[in-house]
Amino acid sequence: MDPLAFPERDIAAILLAWHMKNRRVFPWRDEPEPYRVLVAEFFLQRTPANRVAKFYPSFLKEFPSPETLAAADPKYLEQFGRRLGLKKRMTWLLDSAKMICREYGGKVPHKSEELMKLPGVGSYTASAVLCFGFRRNISIVDANVVRVVTRIFGLPKPHKVNNSAIQETARELIPKGRAAAYNEALLDFAAILCKKLPQCDMCPLTNLCHYYQKSKVASPT
Repeated sequence: MDPLAFPERDIAAILLAWHMKNRRVFPWRDEPEPYRVLVAEFFLQRTPANRVAKFYPSFLKEFPSPETLAAADPKYLEQFGRRLGLKKRMTWLLDSAKMICREYGGKVPHKSEELMKLPGVGSYTASAVLCFGFRRNISIVDANVVRVVTRIFGLPKPHKVNNSAIQETARELIPKGRAAAYNEALLDFAAILCKKLPQCDMCPLTNLCHYYQKSKVASPT
């Protein structure tokens, strides 16, 4: 099945409509400025969103800016991080805050190559900060998004998340000027419906999904 045969704008429109009723509410989505997004993405790297939501507001209240975080006591942050299983990421976050203050005047950098120089920041985190924090019209691709894209378009599962075919397909799906809303919808869709064990009976994209159509052929009712 040729991915180009799918109407990308229809997929985006369906996901955005679905998201209006199914959006997950998290504190970092309320005020998505660059620093807040960067902090959230550090915490979310290996920690479930619901758990991050419990301590994220108190952390931001105590450290509302790169300057306040850069001045924090490393031992205090280490203890905070150890309780949450975030010791390594706390070190990265503190070092990133210091670098932001030292090299970027206390402002989170707005270029991908600059963001990826920060300790602990990879391509996904950089893309998330640019999209949600700076409202750039770019795609955000993690393992969950890869799962959705490969299922819908019938693409082979790549060995790496940064596979060029997946990245290109994800970019083509973004509605112009609505990358943040769309990427948020896609991430929530992957978490709620298109999980490892997909909830196809509740999915609004079955008519456009290669995975679902193939499953119907393999298991006719």
